Amino acid sequence: MGVPKFYRWISERYPCLSEVVKEHQIPEFDNLYLDMNGIIHQCSHPNDDDVHFRISDDKIFTDIFHYLEVLFRIIKPRKVFFMAVDGVAPRAKMNQQRGRRFRSAKEAEDKIKKAIEKGETLPTEARFDSNCITPGTEFMARLHEHLKYFVNMKISTDKSWQGVTIYFSGHETPGEGEHKIMEFIRSEKAKPDHDPNTRHCLYGLDADLIMLGLTSHEAHFSLLREEVRFGGKKTQRVCAPEETTFHLLHLSLMREYIDYEFSVLKAKITFKYDIERIIDDWILMGFLVGNDFIPHLPHLHINHDALPLLYGTYITILPELGGYINESGHLNLPRFEKYLVKLSDFDREHFSEVFVDLKWFESKVGNKYLNEAAGVAAEEAKNYKEKKKPKGQENSVCWAALDKNESEVVASKDNLEDETEDDDLFETEFRQYKRTYYMTKMGVDVVSDDFLADQAACYVQAIQWILHYYYHGVQSWSWYYPYHYAPFLSDIRNISTLQIHFELGKPFKPFEQLLAVLPAASKNLLPTCYQHLMTNEDSPIIEYYPPDFKTDLNGKQQEWEAVVLIPFIDEKRLLEAMETCNHSLKKEERKRNQHSECLMCWYDRDTEFTYPSPWPEKFPAIERCCTRFYLEEPPGTQKLYLGRTVPPSKVIHLGDKEQSNWTKEVQGISEHYLRRKGIIINETSAVVYAQLLTGRKYQISQNGEVRLEKQWSKQVLPFVYQTIVKDIRAFDSRFSNIKTLDDLFPPRSVVFMLGTPYYGCTGEVQDSGDVITEGRIRVVFSIPCEPNLDALIQNQHKYSIKYNPGYVLASRLGVSGYLVSRFTGSIFIGRGSRRNPHGDHKANVGLNLKFNKKNEEVPGYTKKVGSEWMYSSAAEQLLAEYLERAPELFSYIAKNSQEDVFYEDDIWPGENENGAEKVQEIITWLKGHPVSTLSRSSCDLQILDAAIVEKIEEEVEKCKVSALNNNY
Repeated sequence: MGVPKFYRWISERYPCLSEVVKEHQIPEFDNLYLDMNGIIHQCSHPNDDDVHFRISDDKIFTDIFHYLEVLFRIIKPRKVFFMAVDGVAPRAKMNQQRGRRFRSAKEAEDKIKKAIEKGETLPTEARFDSNCITPGTEFMARLHEHLKYFVNMKISTDKSWQGVTIYFSGHETPGEGEHKIMEFIRSEKAKPDHDPNTRHCLYGLDADLIMLGLTSHEAHFSLLREEVRFGGKKTQRVCAPEETTFHLLHLSLMREYIDYEFSVLKAKITFKYDIERIIDDWILMGFLVGNDFIPHLPHLHINHDALPLLYGTYITILPELGGYINESGHLNLPRFEKYLVKLSDFDREHFSEVFVDLKWFESKVGNKYLNEAAGVAAEEAKNYKEKKKPKGQENSVCWAALDKNESEVVASKDNLEDETEDDDLFETEFRQYKRTYYMTKMGVDVVSDDFLADQAACYVQAIQWILHYYYHGVQSWSWYYPYHYAPFLSDIRNISTLQIHFELGKPFKPFEQLLAVLPAASKNLLPTCYQHLMTNEDSPIIEYYPPDFKTDLNGKQQEWEAVVLIPFIDEKRLLEAMETCNHSLKKEERKRNQHSECLMCWYDRDTEFTYPSPWPEKFPAIERCCTRFYLEEPPGTQKLYLGRTVPPSKVIHLGDKEQSNWTKEVQGISEHYLRRKGIIINETSAVVYAQLLTGRKYQISQNGEVRLEKQWSKQVLPFVYQTIVKDIRAFDSRFSNIKTLDDLFPPRSVVFMLGTPYYGCTGEVQDSGDVITEGRIRVVFSIPCEPNLDALIQNQHKYSIKYNPGYVLASRLGVSGYLVSRFTGSIFIGRGSRRNPHGDHKANVGLNLKFNKKNEEVPGYTKKVGSEWMYSSAAEQLLAEYLERAPELFSYIAKNSQEDVFYEDDIWPGENENGAEKVQEIITWLKGHPVSTLSRSSCDLQILDAAIVEKIEEEVEKCKVSALNNNY
């Protein structure tokens, strides 16, 4: 999907969707995700039109570091910062990458030739080849090491980075950057404790990020990107982020726009209107105008109003479908076919314009058929219909003769034949028009029914692969759409019973992708042993690297949108050709030609070491690096985040429909998936009962060997079978080297006691050679002086704050329980009166001692016990003081308890009363009271009262003094 065109259409169709990023006006975000390749391209070759431009690697790396700092400073993520560089892509993406890189190399060569022809003197240094921004190149390997260095530097020296978990998924981890990000988001959503109010911000330049963000169905999701300018003269991109205007595109608002766009369906459909399902179908419709994996349908272009056509057709046909088309990433083929059949009217409408022009030309030149082949086909079709003309048509003319005279019958018959001839001619010309498209575009000699059926099947398979990729991840690494062009809408039929299957396969290794996507002009980016495969005439795959090639705009307007007509790579032939060269790879090259894990980093002040510089001449070493990191499981499976997802499980037994609690459990699980995760799990035929993994425990055998044994929860939980991910290949590298008791407890290592009598004490492992064969080790513990808290525990009730129900306070204060409840919460007072309000501003004059929605309380004043709020004597004293200060406010609210917002002129009426001053006095008093500075805590936490904490501190001080005296 074209980035500028789609963004332009979106911005014009949905105004106010994006806003300019301004300092101090940015909403809070929990997670920031960066699709890094846009930054890498922007910092390495900002202006491809300037053939004199040169840039050094250290300048590129420094600019990238600076760009990352600015983006982090703009958004200030509170929990997660995820940086994703494109790794090896699925084959479906590689075909587009191949076309882009061939075109990029050719354009660069042409510009250099033109500059030389003009007599310009070019720099002697090599020009930066943007094709090196591909996994497996030396440049990407260097960049990877420098980005790891940068992350360690920021975590160790910048406090704003130290409270955030940093994920770095580099070029060695398979998958496109944005899809690795979405896999992480899906993994987080799968957690039982996932917060549905997590605020996400995703940076990237691709228009498909709109689609990807919407697939998450997260309520708070925004896209950050540079300003997009439409039309006008092409200008150089601004490298410095300080000079760049950034925009935030709010997908939450986009969801509302889509809801409004399709709101007319609420009164038309007989099934439930669900905006989440509408959004799923909206995403599906976007694929029909083409994207990175599939060409656009003929004549269906964004700038020719393709999107309104798709949406209008959807609104028309959905009431007849009985449900939605995109079922959480799975195509409902019967409904999709009905939608396409309705949409295929566009093919005929488009051709009718061509047909009118054809008829006009015929009238001018006097030829019955300008298209000879179409003429022959039309004549044959006409003769065939004459022979097979149904008797019913002749009979209808005869019946007409009963009511008309002979001349009228003859005229009627002539008109019918003329009309039929025009219809036949139109259909014949239409078929020939499509036939010519297939013959010229796809190079086929015979456009048979089997060929059209294959075209339809391939296209639908492509749509299903893309849907699964966007919603669930890679369904097949090796599948790709095998044509440069898409079929006509009217030829995508009989698909409702298609059986679609994919083989998962494996991702290419980096060098395999390089050889699959690079042109011969960029051969130096490959190891030397492979380069001859691109240039040698005897190479078994030489035809995949044409020195020259054609492009086809295919209805587009910009050259960068043109189809690059180069052959698709045959995977088997490519790998066979490389096999003979693999043994010549150097050690460093073999290291580059492998997959690696996603890196998770965080700040640990107890960790300190020297992190070496990857380029000492340019960047200093990190002398005091305080970064802890963890390499997650190897890629190649759907779940990339074992350490951060739902734990593995141990299956206990399978349940079936005969069990008594079947319906209840299945219904509960279905509602949980739908409401918490936005997933419809459909019909359930089996339930798996399993224990979750709670951790691992070392077990020591009699011969001293150590093994890691999984520990399972005692609670058995139900899971529906279709939600289980099977055959996950994973390991934890932290435990791979521990085989014996010596490995587990080496001498002088520090341990903690988890048993009695010295629980929690630190110890140092001693030489245990004499006892280790018995499965024991010798440890010397440091036993500190412990405070004696037994008496305090037994008498803590004496120091605890006592809380009373609201009705007790109400009785003591002489007010109603409603007023106690209301004034300890929030009370909003507006300007003016209810009949004549002065603006929308509302002041909160409540004591804010309880927060029902956030489930928070103020320790020392309020406490929630079950569903009932309790109040301390301090809260009672504060209420009494408030009642004395503003009795008229209490009196008014007591009489108007049904209202949510109160107004100052209604509370203090009369010309001599000034309600605004009264409200300001109350606010000033509330802000000046110590209670306004108190922190609040979750009602679910058990918090000790201040008096008990003081007693504990006293005991600790006594213990310290005693320990000091004992040392002397």
